[in-house]
Amino acid sequence: MTLTRTILDPRQRAGALLALALALPLRAAAPAQSSPPAGDDVVRLSEFSVSASGDRGYAPAETMTGTRVATKIIDLPYTVNVLTAEFFEDFGIFEFADNIVHIGSFTGLDIGGNFNLRGFSSSFQLRDGFFRLGRYGSSNIDRMEIIKGSNAAIYGRSSPGGMVNMISKGPKTREGQKVTFNYGSYGTERVTLEATGPLAKSSLGTTSYIVTGSHYQRDFGQEYARNRNYEYYGAIKHTFPDSSNLLVAAEYLLQMRHAPLNGAPLVTDQKGTASNLDDEVVGYAWNLAPINPFGPNSELNRGYSGLTANYDKRIDEVWSFRASANYYLVRRWDYNQNTGWGGITVNPAVTTNPVQSARGATPQKGLIFEDGGGLQGDVLARYSTGNRAIEHRTLATIDINDYYRWDPTRQFANASNPDIVAWNAVRTVRLDPATLTPTGQVNYFPKWFQWGQEVATRIRKQRVTVVGGLLRHQAALFNGRLLAYAGARYDTVRFRHREFIPVPANFAVGQMIDKKLSALKPNAGVNYKLTNSLRFFVNYSESYFVPQSEATATVNSPEYKSEIANGWDYGFKGSYFNDRLNFTVSGFYAVRENVQVTDLQETPPGSGNYLEVSRREGNQLVRGFEFDANWRLTDALSAGGSWGHVYSVYTDYGAAFPLAVGRRVQGVAPVNGGAYLKWAPTTGSLKGFSANLGVTHVGPTPTEAPNAGDVYTTTRTGERVLTRTTYQWRLRVPGYTLWNLGVRYRLQGRGSALDHTFAINVNNALDQAYRRANRLRGEERAVFFTYTLGRTGRGR
Repeated sequence: MTLTRTILDPRQRAGALLALALALPLRAAAPAQSSPPAGDDVVRLSEFSVSASGDRGYAPAETMTGTRVATKIIDLPYTVNVLTAEFFEDFGIFEFADNIVHIGSFTGLDIGGNFNLRGFSSSFQLRDGFFRLGRYGSSNIDRMEIIKGSNAAIYGRSSPGGMVNMISKGPKTREGQKVTFNYGSYGTERVTLEATGPLAKSSLGTTSYIVTGSHYQRDFGQEYARNRNYEYYGAIKHTFPDSSNLLVAAEYLLQMRHAPLNGAPLVTDQKGTASNLDDEVVGYAWNLAPINPFGPNSELNRGYSGLTANYDKRIDEVWSFRASANYYLVRRWDYNQNTGWGGITVNPAVTTNPVQSARGATPQKGLIFEDGGGLQGDVLARYSTGNRAIEHRTLATIDINDYYRWDPTRQFANASNPDIVAWNAVRTVRLDPATLTPTGQVNYFPKWFQWGQEVATRIRKQRVTVVGGLLRHQAALFNGRLLAYAGARYDTVRFRHREFIPVPANFAVGQMIDKKLSALKPNAGVNYKLTNSLRFFVNYSESYFVPQSEATATVNSPEYKSEIANGWDYGFKGSYFNDRLNFTVSGFYAVRENVQVTDLQETPPGSGNYLEVSRREGNQLVRGFEFDANWRLTDALSAGGSWGHVYSVYTDYGAAFPLAVGRRVQGVAPVNGGAYLKWAPTTGSLKGFSANLGVTHVGPTPTEAPNAGDVYTTTRTGERVLTRTTYQWRLRVPGYTLWNLGVRYRLQGRGSALDHTFAINVNNALDQAYRRANRLRGEERAVFFTYTLGRTGRGR
C-alpha cells in the first residue's frame, strides 16, 4: 500500500472537519455580540492559573513555566520568553521548526524535540510541564514559554541553556467555534477546527470544553518530499463550587513525511595532487540540496498519543496544591532515509576520475517505540511574618518520570541480496564538475521494506526513571521592593538498559544494566525594585542532564556520570507607561561539565601506546547578553523584539583533539532575534483590520564539530601532533535576514453571531536566498491565504 492511499483530498478533509463541527454540542443561535475583550476569558482560579493583560500586545504578563506557579514575569530573577498563539496566527506559522528564531539565543527547534538555547543543545522539551519528545502540532498550542538558563532545573534534568514548555489550549467559558482554511505556497493546505465553551452548570460546579482538529499538508519544493500532519486534541475542565479545578486532556498527532529532506553534502578540494596533506573542505554542494536522494520509497513518520489530568485547589488563604498525571505513547518509523548524498571530492590528481556522490549502500528500517508518563505534586504555602512585613511563598514538589524505549533497526537484506547488489551498481551519481549537479538520471532504490530477509543491526530496550523533588522559597521584603528566591532540587535517576545485538562492551547480550545516579542542585536569586518601574535581578542556579536514550555501553562504564552545569543570570527589567512598555536587558554566564569527549589512555600503562577512549571529561563555556522588549505604543499600534548574542566554545574537548579548544560549538548561532510591528485599529471604519510586519535575523552559524577535519598522531609521551587538516571545522552557513508580513480583516455581521476573517501572509517577502544550519536550503518567498468562519456565543 502506498503512502497516499490513506490520505483524504482537501474537499474530504474540509467536509470531515465541518461535519465534526456540526456534531458538537452548540447552543441555540444568540443575538449579535461584540467581540470579547482580550482579557475576558482569563480568570484566576488558583495559584496554578495564569492571567493575561489586554494591553501588552503579544506578551503575557504571567508565566507558569518560570516557577511552576503563577508568577509575574517581571518578578522573576531570570528571563522567561513567551510566544503566543496570536503571534503564530498573525505571522502565518503553521508548524514549529527551525523557522522559530524570533527569540534571542533560541534556534534549531524541530519536531523531534531538539533545540539550541543559549549556546547549549537539548534533545527533549516539556508539554504542560511534562517530559515530551517533541511531536506536536501548532493547532492546539496556546503559547510557547521558554525559561532560560539552568533555572529550568526546577523540572529536573534540563539543558543548562534552559527549557521549552509548550502550553496547551484550555477550555473557555465563552462559547465559540471556528473553522479555518489555509492555502498557499509549497502546496500548503490546512483545515483547522476549534470549538470551546460551557457544557454544563449545576450545584456540582461548571464544566467547559475545548476540541481542536487539524489536517495539514505541504511539500518542500523537492520531488517526492511531502509532509502531512493529523492533529486532534480535546480537554474538559470542571470547576467545583469550592473553586478547585479538574482538567482532563487527550491529544493525538500523526506526522507522515514522505521522502524526508537531506542536507547538502561536503565538498573536498584535492587540489590536483595525489597527497591528502593539502586536501581542503571548501563548502557544501548546495546545488544538490533541491534534489531528493531517497526517492519515492522512503519515509520518516512520527506519532504521539497522550492523556493528561490535572487537579488544583486553593485550600485556604495559605495553602494550595496541584496534582497532575501524564501518560503517552510515541512511535517513530522510518525507511530508506540513510541513503543520502555522500561527500564529494573535486580537482582530483587523476583528471579522468569522475566527480560523484555515493549514497548509502544498504537501506534500513528503523522502529522506535516509546512510552512513559509522569506524576507531579505541588504544594504551595503563602503566608506573612513580621506583622505582615514579609510575605512568603514556599513551594514543595515531587516528580516521577518514567521513560521506556525499544528501538529495533534492520537492514533491508544482506550484501549478497540481488536488490542490494543492483542498488550498489547505481547508487553512485556522477556530477558535473562545474555545477555539481547530476549529469544523468538519478536512480532510486526500487522497493519498500520486505520482512523475511532483513538483517538486524540494533535491538535494545531502555528504561530511565527519574524521581525527585523541589523545595523553593520566595520572600518579599521592604514592602515588596526586594524579592528573594532560594531553593534546591534533588533527583535520583535509574537506568535499566539491555542490548540484544552483540556489542564490544563488558556485559552480556540481554544482560540488564541497572545503574543509579543522584543530583542535588541549588538555585538562588534576587529581584530588587530600584524604582517603581525598574528592577535589577541576579540569579545563580545549577542543573544536570542525562539523555533519555544514552547508549547501554556508555551507561555501563564505571566512569559514567551525568552532565552538570552552573550559571549566572543578571540584568534589569523595566515596566513603564502603565505597563505598556516592558523590557529586559540581561547577561548570562554558564559552564557545562562532563561533556562526552575523546581522551587518550595509555594501554598498557608505561607502554607508550595510546588508545582513543570516550569519556565524560569535557567542558563548555557560554556567555552572552540579551534584550527583550514589548511596547504598546497606542491602543492600535504595538511593537516588540528580542535579540541574543551568544559566545559558546569548548574549553576542554578531550586530550585527543587539543586544538578544538576555543572553537565555536556547531549549530549555535552567535547572534539571532526578531522584531515586529502590529497595527490594529480599535475604533472607526478600520476596526477589525490588522497589519503586522516582522523581521528575523540569524548570524553566520558553525555547521561542523570543532575537531572536524583534524588528523593527529600521538607521540610515545602522549603528546598529540596535528599531521593534517581539511579545515572542515571552519565551515559556516552565512547569516540571513527575513522579512514577513501579514494583513487580516475580521468582519462581524450586524445582528449575527457569525464573523468572517480574511488574511494574507507573505513569508520571506524579499525572497532572500539563504542556507540553514542543518545544511538545507532556506525556503523561498511564500504566500498564504486564510479564511476563518467563526461564531461567538454566550458565556463570559
